Amino acid sequence: MSINVLGMFFRLDILTSIIYNSIMFTPLFTDGVWNTSFKTDLKNYCDFIRNNDTGRNVSNVGGYQSKNLNCSDPQLQPLILHIQKETLNFSRLFNMTYDSFKVDSMWININGFKDYNRNHQHPGCLFSGVYYISTPQNCGNIEFLRSNGRYMEYDWNIPLTQWNNYNCLNWYLPAEQHRCYIFPSFYEHRVLPNLNKEQERYSISFNVVQV
Repeated sequence: MSINVLGMFFRLDILTSIIYNSIMFTPLFTDGVWNTSFKTDLKNYCDFIRNNDTGRNVSNVGGYQSKNLNCSDPQLQPLILHIQKETLNFSRLFNMTYDSFKVDSMWININGFKDYNRNHQHPGCLFSGVYYISTPQNCGNIEFLRSNGRYMEYDWNIPLTQWNNYNCLNWYLPAEQHRCYIFPSFYEHRVLPNLNKEQERYSISFNVVQV
C-alpha cells in the first residue's frame, strides 16, 4: 500500500519507519569510530625497530609490541600529521573547543599466527587509534565491545532478525592495509587472532591528547 505525501508516494511501512525514527525515537550517547585511509610505507621501519628493541607485553598475547616510539622520528611525521588532522575533524562531532591535537604516544604491533590482543582501553588521553601497515588475509580484525554488554547479554538473550548498532554486543571493523581508525579512548576493544599461518599483521597504535 502506498500513500501520497506532497506529491510523493511512499510505501506505508517505509513512511511509518521514517515517522518513527524522526519523531518517536531519541538517540542517546551517540559516538563511533572515525575511519580514514592514508598511504605510507612503514613496514621496513617496523622491522628495524623489532630487530633493535626487545619490546614489551601489555595487551598482546604472543606477537611483538614495541616500546613507545620516538614521535619526532622523520619517518613517522606524515602519519602523525594525518592522525592529528583527522582527530581534529573527529572532535568536531563532540563539539570540543580544542584547536589542535598531538600524538602523545605510538607503538608497533606485529602479530603472527594465533597472536592476539586482550580486551583493553587507553586511559590518559582523549582519543586512540590504529593504523594498518600490512594486513594479509584472515589476519585478525579489531573488535569493539559495548560498555553495557554484560547486562545486555544477561537480559537480552532474545531472538533477532539481524544484528545492528542498536542490539549488538560487539562490533568488528576490518583490518585493511592503509586504514586508520580513531576512536574515543574509553572504548573497550581487542584484536582477534591472526589466523594466517604464513604472514604477520603489522600495525601502529597511538594515543592522542589535546594541545
